[in-house]
Amino acid sequence: MTSSASGAQPDPDSRPPPALVAASRPDPIKRLQSPQGLADTGSQSAEPPRHKAERAAAPRRNKGRKMKLHKRLERYITAIFKLGRTEWNAKQAARSARHAEDLANNHAQDLGRIWQSISELEKAHDAFGPHLDRRVDTQMESYKAGLAVLSRTISDLTRRLDRLMMREGGAPAAPQSGAGEALGGEGFTAFKDQFYHRLENRYRGSREEIANRLRIYLPDVEAAVQRTGGKPVMDLGCGRGEWLQVLGEAGLENAFGVDTNPVQIHEAQELGLDVRQGDAVQMLAEAKDASLSVITAHHLIEHLPFDTVAWITREALRVLVPGGLLMFETPNTRNVLVGATTFHTDPTHLKPMPEQVMGVLFETAGFYPVDIRHLNAHERFDEFRAKPDFNDELAFLMFGPQDLAVLGLKPQDKE
Repeated sequence: MTSSASGAQPDPDSRPPPALVAASRPDPIKRLQSPQGLADTGSQSAEPPRHKAERAAAPRRNKGRKMKLHKRLERYITAIFKLGRTEWNAKQAARSARHAEDLANNHAQDLGRIWQSISELEKAHDAFGPHLDRRVDTQMESYKAGLAVLSRTISDLTRRLDRLMMREGGAPAAPQSGAGEALGGEGFTAFKDQFYHRLENRYRGSREEIANRLRIYLPDVEAAVQRTGGKPVMDLGCGRGEWLQVLGEAGLENAFGVDTNPVQIHEAQELGLDVRQGDAVQMLAEAKDASLSVITAHHLIEHLPFDTVAWITREALRVLVPGGLLMFETPNTRNVLVGATTFHTDPTHLKPMPEQVMGVLFETAGFYPVDIRHLNAHERFDEFRAKPDFNDELAFLMFGPQDLAVLGLKPQDKE
């Protein structure tokens, strides 16, 4: 055998067929063609799996697009129906709210009518009660029974009003603490206002009695109004309006009152008095500088925290005209009977405001001079002072002045 290394030429018959060589050595141009092009030329190279998967998934993607369009249309139709239901629910909720508001207004009107009836019955009782004899005991019991029915009706209406208002606001019908209806409801506030009105009518005294006590301040107020050119008088916590009535009878018609109790405001307005519902602090804050001649408050400051009393005292100096008058009247707790008993008859009393505190407060605010007066001694004061075996000082402590008045002038500008 001859070796190819020796340079001998191979036997032509031993070469592979040209077709086999062409198949195993494709044209370089065909190598650069796409797999599809190679497949078309009969190439034996397999298509990459990734391309096969993409081509197989193409129909499914198109099908998915068609399904998405169908579902999207379905969603649109569903959303339209949901929007319609939402709008209907909103209209129903608005109707329910209007219905609840109408019911609340009706309850409030019923309360007003019942309060007026009770006030008239109590006035009749005060006027004719002392003159009744035993022959009218039956009628008296009927009157009391009727009054009790009206009172129960008020309680029921105020409770319903609270429940209606809480349902309208989305609050539960009763707090989780188990204390019954919410304590901050409008109905409960109305119930407390009616309670306080009845308590004051029974224990504070009649309108005539209170008016007679208050006339003692007329000279001070008339002088202040004259000094300040007839500026208005404002009475804070005016209640039933006895003081405003006294001022009107004295010719001081430029006077108005402020109170938060709508029951007492209604009674005062029925008498033609200028009484406005509002908070004393807010009314003073909104008042203009040097716009009033007199500011009075009869039995108000003992209902307020000391910080509020101090703020009112300081603000009054701004609102008053120079030469104007600030006057507070409050229970005199130096009187043992007042301090130990009658002061606590009113559950809305917070704490006593003694003369030492109020005198220093007026001076600190800038009022000068400051006058402190002890007024309205007990009806048995003179009787006990006349007893030879009863000490005068003890009589003063037990039956002396029951009210304390503090008056301060805003100094006039020096010319």
